[in-house]
Amino acid sequence: MGLQPFLNPLIIVAASFIAARIINLILGILIKKAEKTGTKLDDIILHALGRPLYILIIVAGLYYAVLQTPYLGDFITQKDADYLYRKFILTIFGTWIIASFTKRIIREYGFRWAASIKGQMNDRLVALADMSAVYIIWLIGIITALSGIGYEITPLITGMGIAGLAIALAAKNVLSNVFGGVTITVDQLYKVGDRIEMVGIYGDIYEIKPRYTKIKTFNNTIITVPNSKVIEEQIINYAVPDTSVRVKIPVSVAYGTDPKKVDKALLDIADKSRLILKEPKPLVRFIEYASSSLNFELLVWVKHYDDRHPAIDWIFREIFVLFKNEGIVIPFKQMDIHIKKDSGKTP
Repeated sequence: MGLQPFLNPLIIVAASFIAARIINLILGILIKKAEKTGTKLDDIILHALGRPLYILIIVAGLYYAVLQTPYLGDFITQKDADYLYRKFILTIFGTWIIASFTKRIIREYGFRWAASIKGQMNDRLVALADMSAVYIIWLIGIITALSGIGYEITPLITGMGIAGLAIALAAKNVLSNVFGGVTITVDQLYKVGDRIEMVGIYGDIYEIKPRYTKIKTFNNTIITVPNSKVIEEQIINYAVPDTSVRVKIPVSVAYGTDPKKVDKALLDIADKSRLILKEPKPLVRFIEYASSSLNFELLVWVKHYDDRHPAIDWIFREIFVLFKNEGIVIPFKQMDIHIKKDSGKTP
């Protein structure tokens, strides 16, 4: 038979590789021009078309090369008389283009949109959409392609359901963390930059991911907490509803001290600090007759939670100085022991 019958298939294959290369170069030029335009949509479309179109031209060349090959061409023509396999190939590549386009749209516009809608959407939901949208598109595309060639997809769907259940059980922790991230977003528990206290951790929200939250402590260390753990714990958010917070200062004085004198001294201290707000007004409460002291609380408000610890430090120092000058004794814990004298009589 000689090499002549195989010459056309080889030419078609070579031509398909050359055509794919030329298309790739043209797309590269168009992408560079698109980067200079004011919109990102043309960049997204060209990037989504690039790789799938390059591969599709090569696959199409190989397919038509096989059609020109002796014996194989007749076999393929007989089996694919209704062009089902060609439709299968086009469906797969169409799915690839749509999935790529969707992924780039979400990443380019989704995060920007999320940033512009405070309290309703944020990066975690967009990241979840980014992760799930591509899988859903591919699932629909593959099922459509298989059903197009007459493949019975019911057993496949059943098998996927069983496999999905097995994967879900194996990835239980991962899924609970992801859904925990969604709960944090929907319930607006906190956002990046908020000062929070939870699970024994006190610090600022540094980063929120679909599976975990990073907290930056005052020691400049990053603590990573799984989102599933977050939604199970009590969270104190000092940034909500606003940044002002109330500060409690415990104060103990010796028995015999006039409570009015204590009230005046503490309110004078609160009035002098620039960190303490005038409204709501500072308040002193007499809370307890303890075993060796009279216990009070000074309640003050500071404008921002960052001022909380500086205000506490300043107030404690001022209390020490003023109480010393006013003769107000700060007691230490003590116990009086009374010894009953024995009369010396024997029973």
